[in-house]
Amino acid sequence: MKVTYQYQFYPNTNQKISLNQWLRICRYWYNRQLGDRFDWWEMNRTAINACPLKTSIADPREKPNYYSQKQQLPIIKKDLVKVFHSGELLDFKQVDSTVLQDVSKRIDKAFERFIIGDSKGGKSGRPRFKTEADYRT
Repeated sequence: MKVTYQYQFYPNTNQKISLNQWLRICRYWYNRQLGDRFDWWEMNRTAINACPLKTSIADPREKPNYYSQKQQLPIIKKDLVKVFHSGELLDFKQVDSTVLQDVSKRIDKAFERFIIGDSKGGKSGRPRFKTEADYRT
């Protein structure tokens, strides 16, 4: 017999501030990786009749995957990261590396379902960029 327990967490004010900062950092990392994958998708996707057979196609950029994006984490943790649109400085050292690796894994699964599909052959829709209200886990 399997037994599961469910606990409710009541954070104090300092813990709420810390958790919201972690969510902000994870959301930024999620959106940045998703943007990188969409850039790759748009650069390497061409219509069949887009170019004649006589000319060569430019060398495609290597597809960003879970491991290549996970390797960016030690580099990004060295210094503060400035968010382009808000000018906010994010410190990735605050968040544990396994949490950020989990974000990378979520992106990898979502994008693979968009391109390839699941085991039954059904494709998911295009992954969306997350707002503060959409990214709460």
